[in-house]
Amino acid sequence: MSYIDSHIHLSSREYHQHYESIFGLIQATKIKCFCMSEDYDSSYNTLLLKQHYLKGTNLLHAFVGIHPQFANDLIDIDSFQNFFYSNIGHIDGIGEIGLDPTYVNPETKNSMESQKFIFETMLLLAERNQIPISIHSRRSVGDILNMLPSYRIKNAVFHWYEGSKKQLKKIINLDLCVSFGPYILYNKEKQNMLREANIDLVLLETDGPVKYKGCLENVLTSPSLIISVQYLVSTIIEKSFDETTNLLLQNASRFIHGQ
Repeated sequence: MSYIDSHIHLSSREYHQHYESIFGLIQATKIKCFCMSEDYDSSYNTLLLKQHYLKGTNLLHAFVGIHPQFANDLIDIDSFQNFFYSNIGHIDGIGEIGLDPTYVNPETKNSMESQKFIFETMLLLAERNQIPISIHSRRSVGDILNMLPSYRIKNAVFHWYEGSKKQLKKIINLDLCVSFGPYILYNKEKQNMLREANIDLVLLETDGPVKYKGCLENVLTSPSLIISVQYLVSTIIEKSFDETTNLLLQNASRFIHGQ
């Protein structure tokens, strides 16, 4: 039996001192991790992790990309695209990419215009190479839904879904995925949103190293948390744990492979 953590930032500094235990756990528990990146450096490091710790396995799917927090006017987009095509054989998806007005800051030269330019560039890379994307959509679900139909994207997931129920229906109608994380262990509103989703289009994530509240206060966000999240999801959708495991594995396979 294996599990899926569809969104985690294993290249983050917070994990460095825990690498031996984290990657040992991933191999022992067969948790497949979709490892996200945020900029050029983390994209490069994500590929290094795949080669160094999990080479020869299918337990790490490497996503590269530029997060809206770092999508400013200083980005050398040509260098990123050269990096992308030089490593295309090792890249499984593009993420974490998207839009987020909370990161707009004149001091860092981050604007909605620069975010949209970078996001559109990432969408073109995904379209041309037919690989899936993981979308950051805080306070921007509507804008992103307006943009996506202009591209032939293989598959997409709205990571850490925070939109409305109405927007969720539009996502379902587009046959796109949404993902939920450990916050549903203590957040009733998110549990209700999960009930509104099409379970065949749901993925689960930890978004590590993001920290959580409630019962997870001061707990390192390890990929193993996905098992607890999955158990709660099985009770919400009224399926056995094994049935839920198989369902989520099928969802993840369709997302990655388009099948």
